[in-house]
Parts: sequence; structure tokens; C-alpha cells
Amino acid sequence: MEIQQQVLQIKAPKPKRRVKIDENCDPESKSAAILRASKVQASLPPELPSFVKPMSPSHVSASFCLGLPKKFCDAHMPKQDETIVLVDEDGQEFHTKFLVEKTGLSSGWRRFSIGHKLREGDALVFQLIDRWKFKVYIVRVHGLNAIVTVSRNQIEFGLRNSEIAEDMDIDLHQQSVQDKALVVLDQSGDGYADSDVLDGLRFAQSVLDFKDIQNIDDFNIVVDDLVVDSEIPKHFRIKYYELCHSQKSYLHENLLKGFNVKLAVGIILETVTIADAIKACKVDIARDDLATWDKTLKAFEDLGMRVGFLRARLCKLAGLLFELNELLEAKKKKQVKAEEEMRRVRELIKNLDVEIESLELKGKNLELAFCKEANAPW
Repeated sequence: MEIQQQVLQIKAPKPKRRVKIDENCDPESKSAAILRASKVQASLPPELPSFVKPMSPSHVSASFCLGLPKKFCDAHMPKQDETIVLVDEDGQEFHTKFLVEKTGLSSGWRRFSIGHKLREGDALVFQLIDRWKFKVYIVRVHGLNAIVTVSRNQIEFGLRNSEIAEDMDIDLHQQSVQDKALVVLDQSGDGYADSDVLDGLRFAQSVLDFKDIQNIDDFNIVVDDLVVDSEIPKHFRIKYYELCHSQKSYLHENLLKGFNVKLAVGIILETVTIADAIKACKVDIARDDLATWDKTLKAFEDLGMRVGFLRARLCKLAGLLFELNELLEAKKKKQVKAEEEMRRVRELIKNLDVEIESLELKGKNLELAFCKEANAPW
């Protein structure tokens, strides 16, 4: 009987591990994450091969096996099983095993996935930076409040924000704020977000009314309840404080609720950059530059940024430049007309010189004929 029980225990099938599906990860969120990842990939040096890989349930739980694009593997991956190094955005290295037969990563991938709290719908950009070594950029499907749709007639985060970022010429990859999870949603248990502080960010306990701010020491930049001071270089923060102080308000306070924190930081940095450029511009600046700045600020304004005063300054400068250009154009036209007149006068003088020279020659011949006629015999 004991032997039979042992046999039954041996033959009893093991319960299958169920792959957990993230019910909060809707198709629109996944598409937005892939689109943002594609923007990151597009900003990378083209000479280094790269690809975008969306995370499915099997990649981030259960089997923890990551299949790679076959075409990429055929072109760039080893022809036998090999150790592949993954380097995250903090420079930390993770060793994984590439299996040629499965064209994917197996051993070691689980540690990378769990270590970075990857979730279904996240999109990863793999950039081959060295022999069997990838730099990995993580684009989260959920930021702080997932993908928030304001309304069908307003901005839909993810797709729309990416388009705006492109119009603003903000390079998502080169910005100091990396496209990683600022606050990771922990939906494995009670559904509440982790309270840990990541990358120097922290939740704001409260936000002072701007009228109560006495100096820059009281000034914190809060986006969607997160203090993002650590993501903004000190000199940018000082200049942004000066801009806010000039308007006696937080320029970003009307950004839409649930706004992508990374993009908000990029907007603040770009606003400061444009303000500095306006201050430094000279009268010889191209009107196209002013128009480009205004287009960028208009995009920010549509998102809720208080940059109307900067656009008003650009309008005045463009007006002055227009008046100057109009006057300059009128003078140039007069100059061209005068030069044309001078050309005609020079041509006329040249013709008169020829005629005069011809008449003088005739005069000499006339003198001889005159004298001959005068002295002729009667």
C-alpha cells in the first residue's frame, strides 16, 4: 500500500502555475506604452541596433521567459547559447542566458524582471551597445495614475502626449528624467500603490499657496502630488522659481490631473530654456526662431501651462522685428531703385562719352575741311 501511494504521488500531475493577468492593463494603455517606447528608440543612435519589446504575462510572471524578435536574433545574436548582459538605466548589470533554440532569454531574466518590478504592458527598449550586452530602457504602462483619459474630446495621455512631445522637440531619451516607474502600482495585493520613494521623488505632504512662499527655500515643484525637485537641475529650478515669482503663481499648477510626470518635467525644463533664449535674443534673430518658440509654448499652454506672458513677449518682439523688417525692406527697395537709376545714368554717361568723342573727332576733320575751304583759290 505504501508503495502504491508513493507511485501515485510520483505520477500525480503538478498543479499548473497560473499566469496572472493585469486586469487594469487595457489595450489603449499598452499601445501608449509601445508608442512612447518607440519614441525612445527613435532617439537612440541609429548605428546601434535596437528593438522594442512589450511585456506579456509570461514575461513578467510564471515562466519568466523572454522571447526576442527572430529577425533581430538572426542578424545580431550569437549562434549558440551565450550569456547576455542587460544594463539598466542606473548602470546595474544583470547576466541572463540566451537560448538559441528558443531565441530568447531564460536564466537571469526572472531576476531582472522582478528587480525592476516589470508589469504586463510595460514596453522595453533593448539597445545592443557591445558584444552580447544590451542597454535596457523601461517605459511603464502605468505612471502614477495609469493612462488617464480626460475625455474623448480632450487629450488622451500616452498617444497625444507623445505627439505633443514630438512637436515640442523634446528628446525623451536625452532628458535627465528617465522613462522609468516613478511610483509603481502594486496591484498584486490590495491594489494600493507602493509608498516607497524612488529616485529621490517623494509624495508632497502639502503644497504652499504661492503667496505664502518667501524665497526659493520654500519653493517645491509638485506635479500630480509628487515633488519632482530632484529631477530638475539646480540652476533650472532657480530660474523656474524666478519665472513663477514674476507671475506670482506656479506656472504648472493647471496641468491636467494625472499628467505624465516625466513629460511635465520636460515641459518645465523647456520653458526655462525658451525664457532664457528670449532674454538672450538679439535683433538679428530669425523670425522663424520666434515662431518655433511660440509654437512650443502654445502646445504647453494647451496642456495647462501658464506661459501666456512668454508668448506675449514673443508677440511684442515679433511685432518690433516686423516693423524693423518692414522699414528695412522699404529702404532696401529704395536702394535698389536708386542703384537702378544710377546704372541707367552711368549707361547714359557712357553713351554721351562715346557721342562726344565721335563729335570731337568730327570736329578735327571739320577744322581741316574748313581751313582748306577758306584758303581755296577764288
